[in-house]
Order: sequence, then C-alpha cells, then structure tokens
Amino acid sequence: MSPVPPFLSPWWSPDRRADRRPRLEARGRIRRAFRAWFEARGFTEVEAAALQVSPGNEAHLHAFATEALSLQGDAWPLYLHTSPEFACKKLLASGETRIFDFARVFRNRERGPLHHPEFTLLEWYRAGEGWEVLMADCAALLALAAEAAGTRTLSWRGRTCDPFAEPRRLTLAEAFRDLAGVDLLATLAPDGTGDAASLADAARSAGIRVAPDDTWSDVFSRV
Repeated sequence: MSPVPPFLSPWWSPDRRADRRPRLEARGRIRRAFRAWFEARGFTEVEAAALQVSPGNEAHLHAFATEALSLQGDAWPLYLHTSPEFACKKLLASGETRIFDFARVFRNRERGPLHHPEFTLLEWYRAGEGWEVLMADCAALLALAAEAAGTRTLSWRGRTCDPFAEPRRLTLAEAFRDLAGVDLLATLAPDGTGDAASLADAARSAGIRVAPDDTWSDVFSRV
C-alpha cells in the first residue's frame, strides 16, 4: 500500500510535525527577541481586544462579522479586528507613549501564499517621535528576526537579501518609479488630487491589472 501523499497528511501527523518543529522553535525565538528588544527601550506590551464595534474603514480589508447577545437575548453586531490600530491609538490618546502588541488579527476574503484569514501582527507606536526613528526600528527588527531564526540571508521566489545590510531609504515616489516603473507624481493634478485615469494607464503599462471602476486610491493600492 502506497503512503499517503504529503498534501493529504494532516498537520498533526508526527512526520509532518517533526518537519515543522524547527519553524515553531524559530518563531518562539523571534518573538522572545522582539519582546526583549521593545522592553529594553521602555515599551509597554498591550493586548487589544479582538472584538470591536467597528471593523475599520480600510478600503481593501474585510472584517469577520459576529454578534453579541445580552442576557435578555438582544443582539448587536461586533467585528473581529483587522488590526489593533484603533485600540492602540486610544491608548496613545490616553497618555501612553511607547506600546507594542503581538495581536491576533482576522481578515476576511484573504487566502493565498502570502495571506491567511488569521495571523499574528506586530504593531508598535512611539508617540512624538519622527518617522526616521520608526525606519530604524524596522531595520533593527528585521536583522533581529534573522539572527533569532539563525539565518544570514532571506530568500523568496529566487531573490535573496542581506537583512544585516544598511537598508536603502527612498521616498514613496522613488519606490513607485524604481520598483514598479510608475511615475506617481505625474498622476497628480496641480491641486494634489489624484487622476485615476492617468495612474491606471501607467499601471497597465507596467503590467499591473486594474479594473474599470478603480479609483486613484484603488490603483495606488494595486501598485
């Protein structure tokens, strides 16, 4: 009798469990390293509630809806949060200055090689500090994650990068121009508003699919 193909074997199979154990251990090391890094810099760990009264207003994120029942049986809608952003910003408004959250978040209509309906999202906030500091945080955390995972390179789809190298810093317009071949600034009207048709034409020329009813913001997100 032939063995069960790997893709039919459940994830709790001992054979597959052995294959995945190193990833589980690496994930734990990365999380511990991140927590120590933040705590050493005066951050407070928070845990935002997953159930919220508003799903958020991001155009391309879709929330899971549920309902809460009172003791009398009355129902009102609630949503699983797509990020802890709203709750964290309430904490900032209350006076917190440095916070981080390993949040379990939920996003509907997402399933693919890079997306899952439920995942862990790390968010951190520094009140009153410049964006340059946050860029430095990102570079430091990327290197820290690679170190904790025990690797010197990151690879994806035949491309590799050195997480310990000094990162290139570029503007949003430079990123569109150099990485997508789109002149973003040329799609703006004199008053600063976006011209959807102009950006859609540029996106199509760069090989990016757009829909007839896409707004400028929609095409921006696609790019």
